Amino acid sequence: MKRLLTLTILAALAAPLGAQTLPLLYCPTDPHSAALGGAGATLEADAWSLDNNFAATALTSGTFAIGAAYDYWAPKPAPDTRFNAGGWYRSNRLAFGLAAKGSFSRPYDVVSPSGQTTGSFEPSDIALAAGLAWCPANGFSLGVTARMIASSLSEEVTGAALCADLSAMYRIGGLSLGLAACNLGGQISYGDASYDLPLLFKGGVGYSTDILNLTAEADYLSEVGVMGCLGAECWLASVLCLRGGYHIGLADQGLPSFASGGIGLLFNGLGIDVAVLFASPTLGGSVLAGLTYSF
Repeated sequence: MKRLLTLTILAALAAPLGAQTLPLLYCPTDPHSAALGGAGATLEADAWSLDNNFAATALTSGTFAIGAAYDYWAPKPAPDTRFNAGGWYRSNRLAFGLAAKGSFSRPYDVVSPSGQTTGSFEPSDIALAAGLAWCPANGFSLGVTARMIASSLSEEVTGAALCADLSAMYRIGGLSLGLAACNLGGQISYGDASYDLPLLFKGGVGYSTDILNLTAEADYLSEVGVMGCLGAECWLASVLCLRGGYHIGLADQGLPSFASGGIGLLFNGLGIDVAVLFASPTLGGSVLAGLTYSF
């Protein structure tokens, strides 16, 4: 009975939301890209490149990066807590990476068929990823990421899926071009109900100097539409970075627009990043914070 009720609720929610199952797969979960309005397709490689464009890791001059982030997402309607941890290692023209991220929704009461509360349950989504990037020619790189997803809506209704990301990046001077096709690979099944994974296609252009980075990105989420991201960051004395951005969403599809701001601190390879979202009744007040180490 509980299983049937949960599946009925899921079907009712998923129908008007189209492809918006598993938002963990298309919402920013790291403080760097979030502070830039969600733009990540052309970013320099960092600890969260498996979420943005893993091809960047084969073009960087760095050797290693690792990091972890905590997110307090959409606090006004129904807050989620999220985490994102990842890292990579580069050797010559190849880079390898691992990452894990998760989302935990507000717990709800579990009610028996007789109407009595028997406990509570916290819905969650977890994704584990492994990536490989290769630089076949100077200034050009390719990346592939394999991802395993586990989703739990109730004690009895769970699902799992496999998917992959394909990415590419080209850099010449201060100009960067990035492309990524994300969440390729089928459906996730919750018992008797199956849903397509939210396919996401990203294309971005960026321009960087020693102190300034500008980026613009267009994203297409399958069965939902086109969104956009604009971001800028400025490094002061190579230690402090100020960031800002804007995400152009699709409010009628449940994907609101938002503005963002953030800071980054970097000292002897140790980094601290914080992003805050605002100018959105849904996402305003969301905070993302992370700690990284790289060399």
